[in-house]
Amino acid sequence: MGNRENRGNAKWIAGLMLLFWAGILYSCSGGAVYDEYHQLNGSKWNKDSVLNFTVNIPDSTTLYNIYFNVRNEGSYPYQNLWLFIKVTPPEGGKLMQDTVELMLANDAGKWYGSGIGDMYDKKYPYKHDVYFPNPGDYTFSVRQGMRSKDGILKGIHDFGFRVEKAN
Repeated sequence: MGNRENRGNAKWIAGLMLLFWAGILYSCSGGAVYDEYHQLNGSKWNKDSVLNFTVNIPDSTTLYNIYFNVRNEGSYPYQNLWLFIKVTPPEGGKLMQDTVELMLANDAGKWYGSGIGDMYDKKYPYKHDVYFPNPGDYTFSVRQGMRSKDGILKGIHDFGFRVEKAN
């Protein structure tokens, strides 16, 4: 009788775990209007390489939150990442530019975000409650702004861009 009870408990626990993970996956994707990553070949990002993210904003009455997603290797030689951002709005809109610093590690060198092995993943807030004045395609162009001798930033594996509806 003990074996039958153990199998029943195992099925119940497996079902509970499946429900738990389904809830996690659903909550992570909720509200995303756009979510895309660019993998950087060989974890190298040249200073002249521009990553473009084109987001279709269908509703100009909705507020949005914008995030950067960074996957860096433990061998990344800095604790921060400088970014140059250019936003090209739909036809007739005003071009916008911005410079942003993301902190990838604390002063003691501990990486922020979650890590598996030697890879760390973190979602960084960029702008909250953003109002897009016109519906249409907005292109966010991102370049790295770190200084290195050869202009190549090593240790950034992927760079992502996410837009969510604000709550």
